[in-house]
Order: sequence, then C-alpha cells, then structure tokens
Amino acid sequence: MDAGEPVKIAILGAGSLSFISNLVRDLALAKDLYGSTVELMDINPSRLERSYSFMKKYFAEAGASYSVEMTTDRAQAVREADFVLNIAFPIGYDNYGKMMEVAEKHGYYRGLDATEWNMVNVYAIYTGYEVFEAAMRAADDVEELAPDAWFVQMANPVFEVSTLLGRTHPKLKVVGYCHGAPEGAKLLTTRALGLDFDDVEFKAAGFNHTVFLSELKYRGEDAYHLVDEWLEQKAEDFWKREVIGPWEETLSKAAADMYKTYGQYPLGDTARSGTWKYHWDLKTKQKWYGPLGGVDSEIGWALRLYLRSQEEKREDVLVRPDVRATEKLPPQKSGEAAIDFIQAVTGRGKRVVYLNVRNDGVIPGVAADVFVEVPVQVDEGKLEPERVALSDRIRRLVLPVRLEKMERSLDAYITGDKQGLVEVLLEDPRTNSPEQAKDAIDEVLSLPFNENMRKHFEK
Repeated sequence: MDAGEPVKIAILGAGSLSFISNLVRDLALAKDLYGSTVELMDINPSRLERSYSFMKKYFAEAGASYSVEMTTDRAQAVREADFVLNIAFPIGYDNYGKMMEVAEKHGYYRGLDATEWNMVNVYAIYTGYEVFEAAMRAADDVEELAPDAWFVQMANPVFEVSTLLGRTHPKLKVVGYCHGAPEGAKLLTTRALGLDFDDVEFKAAGFNHTVFLSELKYRGEDAYHLVDEWLEQKAEDFWKREVIGPWEETLSKAAADMYKTYGQYPLGDTARSGTWKYHWDLKTKQKWYGPLGGVDSEIGWALRLYLRSQEEKREDVLVRPDVRATEKLPPQKSGEAAIDFIQAVTGRGKRVVYLNVRNDGVIPGVAADVFVEVPVQVDEGKLEPERVALSDRIRRLVLPVRLEKMERSLDAYITGDKQGLVEVLLEDPRTNSPEQAKDAIDEVLSLPFNENMRKHFEK
C-alpha cells in the first residue's frame, strides 16, 4: 500500500467490547486513518452486534469517518485486509475459572498454567489449545486471502502464540502486542516517583510478561536512582498506606524484591509473576502483594470477575440510543498502541512501539525464532528492534526458565502428546506423584467445553 492510503483493519474476537472501546477511541483520534474500513468478526452474533452498534455510534458522535462492517465469517473479515488484529480468547473467563477449580481440587493452586514466571491468570500456556487453534486458523486465512497483511497478536498468551505463528507461518508478517511494559513504566514513574510521564524516557526488554526496565531518564537525565531512593525512603510508608489494586503489582513488595534479586525493575505483568517465592499460597501472595494477594489470587480473581460484570453493565449503557457514548467514554488515548503501530508502519509518522518480534540477535543467547518484547522503531513498512541491555542474572536465571515453559507448551500443542503435559507437571513442586498429575490433566480435559482439546491430546 502507498503511504497515507486508507486501509482495511480486521478485528477478530471483536465481541469483547472492553477491547473495542480502547480501539475505537484510538481510531477516532487517528484522523490520518479516516476513510479506512474496520471489519469486526466474532462467532457470537449478539456480542458482535453490540460491538458493531457501539463502534458505529461512537464514530458518528466523534465525527470519525470510517466504514464499519461486521461478519461471523473469519475468512470474510480477513480477505484483502491490511491489518488483522487478533484479540480472540475463545476459552473465556468462566471456563478458565472452571479449569482452575478442577486443577486446585487436585492440588494445583491457581491452575495447571500457574508456573514459574507465568503466574498470571488467563495466560493459558498448557491449557491454551483453543487460543492456539484460533490463531493458527486465522494465520492460515491471512496467508491465503491477505498475504501482505500485518498480523497483530493481542490475545494472550502473546509470547507463545507469536512464536508459534512465526515458526509455522514464516511468510506471515506477525508481531505481538501487549501494553503491559509501557503501562508499568507509567505507573512506576507517576504514582511512585511523582514524575511527569511526558518527560520520561525508558527502555525495557524480555519476553511478554517477563519484561524488565533497563534504562530510565527524566528530562534527559538518568533517573534510575529515583527508583532506589523511593524504595529506600518512601516505599515502606506507601505499602502501609496503600492497598495494591488489581493490575498495580508493579508497585508491590514482590516487584521491589525482584529488582533486588535480578538487578532491574520488573514492569507490568512481570511483577505479577516471578517464582514460587511469591505465590505458594494465599498467605504468601498477601505478604508480597498486599491484602488482595494480587489480581491473580483467589481474592483477586473474584474481584476481577466482579469488575468485569460491572464493566459489562457500563458497556451496555454505551450502546443505548439515549446516551452519548463520547461523554461516557471521551475520545482520548487508551494506553494501547495497536493503532499507533498501524499509523507508523503505513508511513503516517515514525514512532517507537513495544512489540513482540523475532529475536534475530536482539537479545543475545536467545534463539533467532523466539519472539522477544523490545522497543521497535516503526516507520513505513520497516521494523527496527532496539538492542536493550538486560542484567546478567535476568539472562541466566529468568529468561531460560520462562523460555523452557514456552517450548514445552508449544511442543505439547504441536505434537498433541498428553504425556508432554504430564511431564510438565512432574517437574512442578505441587506434584506429589505421577498419578496426581495425570488425574488432574484427565479431569481438566474431560470438562464439556474442552472436548476439542481432549480429542487433540488423545489422538
């Protein structure tokens, strides 16, 4: 495509109005994309209709000139697209919660997927069959129907899926996107350090949800020492005074301890993860993350589901004809950068976006075909990942552990070998016997909504 031309953006899994509400605000502000087409796709007709109605209404109120279409046919959505944003999470929160309950019954606290450096709920790496399948079939369609399109993987697990697609679809222009690192940097520098984020420069790198702050500047001057000063002089009072809320774990005692242990500060979802040191049981989680135990504890999970139910009620209001959506949800930047990426890569202004891209030497010691999360200079069809220095301890003690989990999850999915899942749990400190591991996996696979996953792993 020529720079500045209208584009077609296909959004898969568009029934998620919480995601759509972020994208619609950013699109409304992106005047240089006006005239483009946005096609929404979801397999749930009622949720799709709601997102479609909301987007049409919002654009009309904001005076944003886009053509909006909808379909339940993925191939139709992808055909001739310039960008495919995959936000589809077919497992669903309710079903994921049921899998956690079954796993906990067998002694696997917080689920089968909870493991070192992957303690984040709904980041399904071992039970993520449906997510992997949806992404793979979408990638097949893109290769056939829109071979020049950019495929932006936004649904979790971004690390696993991006690497999987990069390996299985080598001609596909795939990147992964997550807002966790920039939002974590913003939370740390504004709420803890009291800085104006407009004057903050930072660099971070790692794997998705395993990202560490390597460089921090404020108004052009090195500012990492401000983190040390906050921890030494103010953090204890902060932790006594403040309750760490959901998705605020960047400010937790766990994050501070990871910094002390590994030499660089963890950002965003990284601070929710770590080793079993922070996650062995609820009491342990509360020690490191405060009274809620973090958003991934059983308390945090219940709160998360409640907040989602309240959000859905607010979303229903946005579609009502008597409510101005732009007043309830003013057109301002959402914090997501998927639209920034589209603008930059189509020649509408060079910018830096944190993306998951093929490593190809960006982080030494990591295989070329593994997708790493780094700052990327994006400009008119070109991506230039920046090399970011990570501490020796992170490269030796953190990245290899997380990488091994990713490789095991992809191997199990690709081979369909149920024994591969059992072998994963045999290394898990929660496992007391091979029978415990096998029984837990068998019962999770036997859940009615997991029929396709069960057939895959029992073929």
